[in-house]
Amino acid sequence: MAIETRIQRRQTIQNVAYAVICLGLGLYGWYDYSIAYPAQDAIATQKEAYKSTFDELVKIPAEERTTEQQSKLKEADEFLITHKEAPSKREEYDYAIQLWLFIVGCGVLGTPWFVWAQWQLSRKRFRLDDDGTFHSPEGSFPASRITGIDMSRWMSKSIASVEVDGANRIPLDDFKYKGVEDIVAHFAARFEPGKWTSDARPIGDPKSRDTKRQLEAEAAASAASSTSDTERGARD
Repeated sequence: MAIETRIQRRQTIQNVAYAVICLGLGLYGWYDYSIAYPAQDAIATQKEAYKSTFDELVKIPAEERTTEQQSKLKEADEFLITHKEAPSKREEYDYAIQLWLFIVGCGVLGTPWFVWAQWQLSRKRFRLDDDGTFHSPEGSFPASRITGIDMSRWMSKSIASVEVDGANRIPLDDFKYKGVEDIVAHFAARFEPGKWTSDARPIGDPKSRDTKRQLEAEAAASAASSTSDTERGARD
């Protein structure tokens, strides 16, 4: 039966999550840059104007103020009290951060990058036919052209490289693609017999399905043997 890979669910979740986060940060930056910061600056500007008006009019004795001056003083006082905790004007670097880090970096560049990465991964397929023909994005190669497999990074990075014609190397990444371990196990059994299990783990690895099956078989045999001994003892 042919073995064909597909993108790992965790890889899809990661790319989608990062795309959503980048989009959210981009929108956050756009809101601050276009709406929140200008609104804060407008209030800060008004506050400065009212503060100047208040400081100027409060120096005039109450009995000498005109009705218009008294009205402006009251208006300024009420505004200053209402916006006592209003923030000061935003610095230029605040706008720069929202623009370049959040809007451009996350929204404009980050979001499409992760969408593109997911699309690229979903387009790639690796398949191993029953006759040993290996299909990859680099091309299709019959079993005779497969000359080896590099397992040096398999246990540490989950990456093995299939060697074609003794020179070209095609990486297989188990973190990104489901089913890779079965293809790797096939080539490992062919080129490094006796070293790897059917799920591409070192022989004897307790996490290997082969080891688990062996332990289950031994446990079943031991249980059957114990049952037989018990029955024999009962008959005696």
